[in-house]
Amino acid sequence: MAGPVKLRVILADNDARKLILPQGMPSSTDDLTQIITDTFQLDGDIRLQYQDDDFGGEFINLTSVTDVEDKGTLKVIFKTTGQNQEKVKESLGSCETPESIPEHSTLHRSDESASVSSFETDDTVLLSSPDPSLGSVQSESRSTPWPLVFPIPRFSYDSEIILQQANAEYHANGTRLSPSPKLKSHILESLAEEIIKFKAYPTDVDLNAVAEALISKHPCLREQGSYNGCYGWKISLKYKMANFRTKLRSVGCSEVSINSLKNKKQDQCHAASNIKKPRRAEVNYCPQHPKGETSDSLEKERVQLLTEIRKRNNDKIIKEKMERTFSYRRQEVVQKKPMVAEFKTRWPALFNVDEINSEFMRITTVPLEFKFLAVLDQYSDSLMKIFHTKEVMKQTVMGIYIVRHEGHDPVDQPVDVGVVIEGTEVLSSLRNAAVAVAMLFGLIYALNLSYPRELKSTFEVIQKVFFNLDGHRLSPKVQTLKNKMLE
Repeated sequence: MAGPVKLRVILADNDARKLILPQGMPSSTDDLTQIITDTFQLDGDIRLQYQDDDFGGEFINLTSVTDVEDKGTLKVIFKTTGQNQEKVKESLGSCETPESIPEHSTLHRSDESASVSSFETDDTVLLSSPDPSLGSVQSESRSTPWPLVFPIPRFSYDSEIILQQANAEYHANGTRLSPSPKLKSHILESLAEEIIKFKAYPTDVDLNAVAEALISKHPCLREQGSYNGCYGWKISLKYKMANFRTKLRSVGCSEVSINSLKNKKQDQCHAASNIKKPRRAEVNYCPQHPKGETSDSLEKERVQLLTEIRKRNNDKIIKEKMERTFSYRRQEVVQKKPMVAEFKTRWPALFNVDEINSEFMRITTVPLEFKFLAVLDQYSDSLMKIFHTKEVMKQTVMGIYIVRHEGHDPVDQPVDVGVVIEGTEVLSSLRNAAVAVAMLFGLIYALNLSYPRELKSTFEVIQKVFFNLDGHRLSPKVQTLKNKMLE
């Protein structure tokens, strides 16, 4: 067992602390960051810097714990802006009382003062436009879909010690841990905070995946009376997420406040009525407005867009404004459900190939046209064999159209290819039918439309087989088709 490690931790100007790690240096920088956060009761995200001798003792971002030596100095950088500095200072001040110091570490004030401020700004990593020139547009969007294997977060330092000891006991003699109410509450709260990074409304399948990941990482938490060892955890997570959404609603989180009773019609004034939530694996279904923006300011941006699209060679400004107004556009689509013709009048810039690709990327984090055409090429031979006698696209209020010359040959290029929705021509002059189908699918997501009944299975194949959005939940008909495609 490694010996104890002593570190000097700089938290702010004139505030350096001594930290003793009785069990030695943790195995990763994430673990070390979590220990410092918990020990000093810090609010918000932080990163660590260490003094590098190669650069005369200047502070460098810490990427490996091997760079940290016993009796070395670490500096805490808060990932916060000026408006939150006061809150962080209050957090640091609350750490000075002896009652707040955990028993597992020793902590002392240092007479040495920090030479630099730890309140440096650090840009938050957010979903940004694929165009690097648009990096200044920050939105409160998620950047990753629901993971295949759910990442169980690191719990508080004392909780991790309890679980580590209980896991060792479980592996030694099979003894399960009966967590105290405090420990269980902390575990559920931490899991809820991790879940919300991906979804506000996780399904039963999602919650079961979280519960299974929990008992896989901490087998001491397996339930003896449960059929799968974690059913009770899943039910507890379900109630915890409901309570967590109530908290988020109270602070104005748009993703859940859109379902509050005051935002529902009179004939739908029931908590469980007409819940607006992702149903096709949307990652950013109803995001928050960008920092510093309101509905009024974004409406002004929308009006300016109507002028900008009339100008030539103005793609960069249009892209930036479309990126900035994404949350406003989504809230309008989800809450008001406008007619397509009306929405096209308000947002004409959306109805072109580049912007549909961008909008689909914002909603799902998956590239639309590139992904669709790549998978279509992969399965084209199999699909031709399966559907050689079937007409896939039918005349409908939602579909594509192809205009050809009279007396054309099969190899002739069409005169025009476009997309029609609700009787409105929304796109024209597309390259081919494959691009038209991709754009139609992208618009279904961008406009939050339902799949037409007669094409439901077709679009389910595109969603779940081509794009792997909820790809683990296939209907029997689609599962049969996928099996044939893979033969």
